[in-house]
Amino acid sequence: MWRHRSGRRRRRRFDVHGRRRRRRLLRRGWIAAGVLLVAGMLGALGLSEALRARTQLTGAKAALQAAVDDPAALGTAEGRAASLAQVDGAVAAIADARARVAGSPVLSLIGAVPVVRGQRAGFLRLIDDSAAAAAAGRQLLAAVDSLAERTKVRDGALPLDGLAELQQQVKATGDAIGSRARAPGGLWGPLGDARRQFDQVAASSGRRLTEGADALGAARTFLGAGGDRKYLVALQNNAEMRDQGIVLSYVPLSFTGGRLVIGKGGSTNDIPLDRAAPTVLPDGTREVFGPARPTQRWTAVNATADFAFSGRAMVDMYRQATGNAVDGVIAMDVPALAALLRVVGPVSLDGRAEPITADNVGRVLLKDFYDGLGVTSDQTARKERLGDVLKLVSDKLTTGARDGVSLGRELGQAARGGHLKLWSAQAAEEAVFERTGLGGGPASVDADRTFHVAVENRSGTKLDYYVKPSVHQDVTLTPQGTAVVRTTVTVDNQAPVNAPPSYALGPDEFTKKPGDYLAWVLFWAPAGSTMQVGTPESGLNLANFIAVVGAGERREFMFETVVPDAVRDGRLRLRFVPQARLTPMPLDVHLDAPGWRVEGASSWQGPLDVVRTVEWAVRRG
Repeated sequence: MWRHRSGRRRRRRFDVHGRRRRRRLLRRGWIAAGVLLVAGMLGALGLSEALRARTQLTGAKAALQAAVDDPAALGTAEGRAASLAQVDGAVAAIADARARVAGSPVLSLIGAVPVVRGQRAGFLRLIDDSAAAAAAGRQLLAAVDSLAERTKVRDGALPLDGLAELQQQVKATGDAIGSRARAPGGLWGPLGDARRQFDQVAASSGRRLTEGADALGAARTFLGAGGDRKYLVALQNNAEMRDQGIVLSYVPLSFTGGRLVIGKGGSTNDIPLDRAAPTVLPDGTREVFGPARPTQRWTAVNATADFAFSGRAMVDMYRQATGNAVDGVIAMDVPALAALLRVVGPVSLDGRAEPITADNVGRVLLKDFYDGLGVTSDQTARKERLGDVLKLVSDKLTTGARDGVSLGRELGQAARGGHLKLWSAQAAEEAVFERTGLGGGPASVDADRTFHVAVENRSGTKLDYYVKPSVHQDVTLTPQGTAVVRTTVTVDNQAPVNAPPSYALGPDEFTKKPGDYLAWVLFWAPAGSTMQVGTPESGLNLANFIAVVGAGERREFMFETVVPDAVRDGRLRLRFVPQARLTPMPLDVHLDAPGWRVEGASSWQGPLDVVRTVEWAVRRG
């Protein structure tokens, strides 16, 4: 009995202790729930404040990007004023975002919590970095505006000192913006995304500006800052395509005593070679292009995609044909002439009532001058008018004052599309031209991620004015990280059907009917990739087809490429280098990544008018 009563007392004691413990746990639970509720409310309010500030940053970024990306913005005092106004608006938005975050009681209270303290501090650092980058951009725009008078081309005199000052300012701005790219620093969610986006923009913008400064430095010496220079201007006709337009005419040019001087040029038919020039042909170039004799025939010298080779070959060929040595090559086509016309305005050509403008120069030179010419007429020398238009443009360029910044922006945009290319016998200048895309080939940057497509005319017709190629890619990312790329190149021949024989439409010795286009479709895939039939050429992997595409017809050409180890640091990136056609090729890229999570849209489409990089952030399922 004693044991029985003792056991009951112990059970009552345990029950009392249990009820007290449960009440303590319940009180703690309610306190914790209350704390979590308050923290959640504060977090929601803080996130709302942070997202509003982030929206302001996004708007500021868009304004800055618009100011930077408008090619014409720096060309006039009005354009520069508008760009400065855009940047000032962005600076004000960034300042407002900082005031919102720094002055928010909710975010200050959240900032006292150890776990999330870094979020507020990191966000403020992002805002400060954005402000510093915007201020650097504004300083550059203001410097460009103040240097406007010192960077004018006056009566052919080049503004070499003004370009030196501009180079210093561009480099300082690139360094300032590039230094603001940092690691996310533990930022989460939308704030982490904002940090990463800013870092990408800051890094790429800083790199572009520093490369631009390097290009300005090389351009100064190329233009004669270190002594007089002589060049061959190779004029490329986009109505008969090689990798660029075919070289059918030339003009000698010099920079003497800081002044631009244009000599008397002519048709390349007037400077033929009786044997090959001594330029060394790389093995792959010899295998694919050797039968066309690219070191002897001006019509084949730029069939390869590597302008580092083509430029050297042209210098050697010109010396052998004329006995004249030059310091480099300036290759330009009709869209590059259009860029010059946008700076100097319309010109009038003898025998033509319609002035030649930036808008109509393509039609006039590549179609109108060929209309009505018979198929058997030898009209090349008489009707190859690119040199005549260049002479008229240069006469206007060397008369009066022309805005050097506007000229540089227009020519820079032409270079981005491959319409203007430079080759220098000076190794340091040539290295800069290749690295910045002013020269060299498609493999100069990211060779193992680069694609390049060229559709070239294997006959002597002038049909490329009517031929409209396009490129579609289906990219499949395997679970192992290999990219299988199926590329379809469509050649659309829009030449008139059932047209009479003519100089422009043919037929010639290679074709049977007027409008027949003998298409040479060349597809360069990344270095290190594999294709069923591929040849190392221009630093990439080349495959090609040759086929006739009749007037009014479309034909598709298929290529399959395997790119190993395509994912790096969680990103799949593909780079596309354009062919310098009168009308840019449309590009359409679609990604299928089974077993992977892909951020953003799986497709991209747009004109291949400049070098395009298509990129996805991916992670395993």
